[in-house]
Parts: sequence; structure tokens; C-alpha cells
Amino acid sequence: MNKKIAFLLCLAIFFIGGTICAQTEQKPFKVVIDAGHGGHDPGCNGVHSKEKDVCLSTALKLGKLITDNCPNVKVIYTRKTDVFIELYRRAQIANTNKADVFISIHCNAAENTSAGGTETWVMGLHKSESNQAVARAENSAILKEKNYENNYEGYNPNSPEANIIFALYSNAYLTNSILLANKVQKSLVNTNHFTNRGVKQAGFWVLHKVAMPSILIELGFLTNAENEKYLTSDANLNKMATAIYKGFVDYYNTVTNHNLETSPSTPLPATEAKEETADKTNTEEKENKITPQPSPLVSTKEFKNDVHFKVQFLSSPKKIALTDKQFNNIPDLNCYYENSLWKYTAGDEPTQADAANILKELKSRYNDAFIIAFQGDKKITVSEANALLKK
Repeated sequence: MNKKIAFLLCLAIFFIGGTICAQTEQKPFKVVIDAGHGGHDPGCNGVHSKEKDVCLSTALKLGKLITDNCPNVKVIYTRKTDVFIELYRRAQIANTNKADVFISIHCNAAENTSAGGTETWVMGLHKSESNQAVARAENSAILKEKNYENNYEGYNPNSPEANIIFALYSNAYLTNSILLANKVQKSLVNTNHFTNRGVKQAGFWVLHKVAMPSILIELGFLTNAENEKYLTSDANLNKMATAIYKGFVDYYNTVTNHNLETSPSTPLPATEAKEETADKTNTEEKENKITPQPSPLVSTKEFKNDVHFKVQFLSSPKKIALTDKQFNNIPDLNCYYENSLWKYTAGDEPTQADAANILKELKSRYNDAFIIAFQGDKKITVSEANALLKK
């Protein structure tokens, strides 16, 4: 009798354990989709558009694609209407729901109306003024909140010391953030054919506070006529949302060992809006003559006489993925192919002195690092570069 009871007990434990395992396997993968700005915070403005509207439309389209095509993924929105949501609350929504991924959608702007292109950001310290400017613009939404000093621990995005607040940021999620960013960035520029401004790091408050892999996408520049024309077409926003979806599914398959089709079986409803053709000129994939297989991490800063300086810190006969953990916290990471070697660089600076600051930081990890120079995509000597700057 005791043997029978023991057998039944083991059998019960087996079935209970199986049920628990099945429930664990069916635990939904949660993605928070954050439409930037909203309500009394319009974000940046184009001639015919507001950032908050482009972001919301794209976010809702992306969420629909995921909901319709990814049965084990739960979509959570920070906003679904034109309302103002504080930055700290957006992070709270993600953390409270214990999300697996956070995707924040934005549009860019610049005084130089010729500036354009798509870029994807992950959390990190902004080493250059251009990176800091983008982060400052997005973080400025804080100033539209009541009692922002209390909500953000005294942080002021306009303070010169604001960058220090991110110095203790944990890199626990950086590797997967970069993995997701690379997949989304590649998918976007393959779709809209905008200038590929790459994957970059800077101190965004909303990314700083979320406890999960996270990215912030700048779809394009609303101050650029061609970019804005593309982003105000509903048909093209369908394409943009689908591109982000493909990058997300590629990431989801990688981290969960699933095998979902990256192209949605249930696409977004067709629209009668005219599809505008993006400006395909000056795309970095076509112009980069140094790297046979250009990485998405390419800078498009403006430099005097097109001269820029980098720090070369590693050479390898085999190509190493830029997402490799050994490259964590390398600013403006890139690589190029020369003399049968893949050469890895940090920084993309307008002067040798700026590059020297990066060199000083890298020397502790890469003792053989040194400064190199380019004019456009042509490698030149450092002395030639400095001579060009004097002209």
C-alpha cells in the first residue's frame, strides 16, 4: 500500500512539475513600445509635421504587427493617444511590467536642414558634443513636467554637469541593447534608404532608468525636407513600422531560440496614401570605400575639410562582431578592412586633441592603440590631416 501511495505521489509530482514547466515556457515575452513626447510636448517640428504624431503613428503600427504576428509576445504601450507622459513614468511602466525589451520611438531635428538620416541609440556616456546634443534634446522633455527637480533627483538636462549623473550606469543590458539596435538600424536603413547614421551611445534618461535591453530610435529628421516628406506618408510609416518589427523579431529569435518569420504573415492594412521615395543619395553603404562590408556604426558628423581622427586599437585577420562583449563601452566603434586585416577604431573626432582624449582612455585596455586620420573615406597620415585643418 505504501509503495502504491509513493508511486501515485511521484506521478502527481511529475504532472505538476510538467504543468509548471509548460507554464514557464509559455510566459509571455513583453515589449514596451514608447511613442516619444505627446500632449503639450510636441517634440521637434517639421514644416508639415510634429514629432509626437509621427512617433505615435509608428508605435501603434509596430504594436499591431507584433500583436498580430507574435503569439507569445505581449505589447505594452507607454501611450496610445496624444497625451503627455513624464519620462520617469515611461520607465516605471516598463519596470513595473518586468518587460523584456523597451523600444522608444523619436524623430530628429537640426539647425542644418541638410542633416538627415536614421540612427538608433543605446544608453551610454555621450563622449562627443553631437551625441550630447541629441540626448539633451530628448531629455529636455523633463522641463515640461511639474516638480521635475524632485522626479529626477535634481537632474537638469541643460546643466554642463548633466553627463555625470549617468557615470554609474550599469552595463548589464548593454550587450543585448546593442544587439537589438544593430538589427533594427540595419532593417530601417534597408527600407527607407536614408543616410545610415549608425548605432550610437548617449545619456538618455528614459533608457538610463529601464531595467532591460532598450533602444531609442530616431526615425529621421523632420527638419530635412526629404526625410519629412517620407515620414508624413502613412504608407511609408507602414514600411518603417514593418522594418522595426523585422529587427525586433530577428532579435527575439536570437535571444529566445524561436524561429518566427521576420516578414509578418499578417501585414499592416494597405493605405491609399502616396508612397514617397526617400532620398537615396549620400547613403553611407554606397559611399564607404574603406570597408568592403560597411558596419552600421558609421558617423556622419561634419568636419572641416572632411578631416576626422580615430583611435585604432585592434587588428584581426578575422572579422569580429561589433557586438562582441570585448567592445563594451567603446565610443563610436567602427571597423575597416585594409591589407587583409580588419582594423577596429574608436571615436570619430574633428581634431587630433579630441582623439587623444579617447586614446588616453583606451590605453589601459589596448596598450598598442594609436591615432589615425581620414579625409572623407580616404585614410591619410595624421600630419596630412593637421595640414588640411590649417588651410
